[in-house]
Amino acid sequence: MKTASQPVVIQGIPASPGLAYGEARVVYSWEQTIEERIIPENEIDNEILRLDLAVEESLSELENWVETAGQKLGGPLAKIFETQLMIASDREFLKHVKEGIRRSHKCAEYVYSQQIEKTLQPLQSSSDPYLRQMAGDIEAISQRVLRRLTGQATRHIEPAAADSIYVGKIFSAAEVLSLYERKVRAIVTTEGGANSHMALIARSLLIPTVVGVPKAHLKIQSGDRLIIDGSKGQVTINPSQSLWNELRKKTSRITARYFLKLDKLPYFPPKTADGVDIDVAANIDLPGPIDQILAERRVGIGLYRTEFVYLQNGLFPNENQQYDIYSAMAKRYHPRPVAIRTFDLGSDKYYKADNMSKESNPALGWRGIRASFDMPSVFRDQIRAILRASTAGNVKILLPMIADVEEFKKARRIIKLAMNSLRKKKIPFNEKIKIGIMIEVPAAAMAADILAERVDFFSIGSNDLTQYTLAADRDNQKMAKIHNPLHPAVLRLIANCVHAAHNNRIPVSMCGEMAGDILAIPLLIGMGINQLSMNPSNLYNACRLISKISCAETTNIAKVALNLKTLKEVEGYLLDYNMSLE
Repeated sequence: MKTASQPVVIQGIPASPGLAYGEARVVYSWEQTIEERIIPENEIDNEILRLDLAVEESLSELENWVETAGQKLGGPLAKIFETQLMIASDREFLKHVKEGIRRSHKCAEYVYSQQIEKTLQPLQSSSDPYLRQMAGDIEAISQRVLRRLTGQATRHIEPAAADSIYVGKIFSAAEVLSLYERKVRAIVTTEGGANSHMALIARSLLIPTVVGVPKAHLKIQSGDRLIIDGSKGQVTINPSQSLWNELRKKTSRITARYFLKLDKLPYFPPKTADGVDIDVAANIDLPGPIDQILAERRVGIGLYRTEFVYLQNGLFPNENQQYDIYSAMAKRYHPRPVAIRTFDLGSDKYYKADNMSKESNPALGWRGIRASFDMPSVFRDQIRAILRASTAGNVKILLPMIADVEEFKKARRIIKLAMNSLRKKKIPFNEKIKIGIMIEVPAAAMAADILAERVDFFSIGSNDLTQYTLAADRDNQKMAKIHNPLHPAVLRLIANCVHAAHNNRIPVSMCGEMAGDILAIPLLIGMGINQLSMNPSNLYNACRLISKISCAETTNIAKVALNLKTLKEVEGYLLDYNMSLE
């Protein structure tokens, strides 16, 4: 192990939350050597046969990965490998390769690699993240085929001690599954995005992950001590011994895997020290291994982000496909509620459309409910699928980025039309399904009293509400100190929403990162938030904290905090309270 007097902290992109510590295991990428060989005329058919065999073997391997992914990740994420299967078996592409072999009399691996290069160049240079993700899938498939054609071994990740932190330029979806089997503690990569296939799988498997770390696979050496903060996107290399010991204690308390200890909690939902039940729920991107544990402990789903069903393969699933996904979720978590948010694409969750122009400020652009209104058939299919799944009795509809009552009324009309179409076909659904809205636009928070008269519930998205209120981009690391939901201005907007909700006898939940923040939890309870919905990695820590809190005290905590004038004062006050609980 190595230590340094001054630890190096490098910033990347948060891809999967959680804190982890351990020794680095660096996995280097390597380029295959493709020889340009001339093939005699009488050997051309054999060369094409060699190509077919390489493709067939690759397809067989991918089919095994589809099965493995289905068992470990569930159907939705397994579609990532199904997409790769379709790419690998693209007949038109293979037809061009075979024609190239016959025309040029060159070996299969050389012609195949040339065709791949022509396909990849425009995708890799595209500003569209979806196309760059497609390039990654194509590259992963081509490597499988080329390794068989050249006879070169596949990249082999050597065994390492359990709970090692793996570092590389990039890892494929299959490699992430393989690392999970090895009990990897965290993943760090030089390339990749927060919504890449690698990141989606890492989040589903609860592996803390930081991507986009500049030259991570070159700056970090095997054996280096690392502290990984997947929530902030920070990697600390070779911390001092004192910092190492301090962070080891910290991570041992709140690492992402600690939610697995939910079954050791005496109560769920958690009770405060004075015996008051607090409704704690989970935010979910895609169904995965965590579902079974959450369902067994009867944890509700306060936010199901359906846009990740699209992001996993860049296609909107049809109504029946969505119904299968939503229905399975509803049955799994019954009787606990499942709030299904309609597609919230745009901003940091990209959508590819032929008529889309580049937006200079996508966070303030075509996203959320605005995008859904402009894609009526997509929105209708999703609403119908959610309604059909609502027969379980625990499904709620959650509409994102609602800014005013007119937008809600328009969405409500579309939902009623979908209901009528189902009635005509005698397809059952819950006639009394609850319809709520995300409060993440300051306009909605300020007009909460108007909206509360029409909706069934509020769900406050603290991440967006904070960035819009403070004009501080949530994804800009330079704004990290400014983007803080404990700012007095943000707290006043939250308080206004709670007041309006309670006056109209509707519940209000918090589903942003603030809901799982141990500093904020006593304040939110005191403000009257009815449900705290958080990343599963925060559940165990949050429940332990709640058991120490006196609900009666939190009302006064909220009263004092809401009268403080600066962020520093609010943070200091809440920190003092939390320390008093130790």
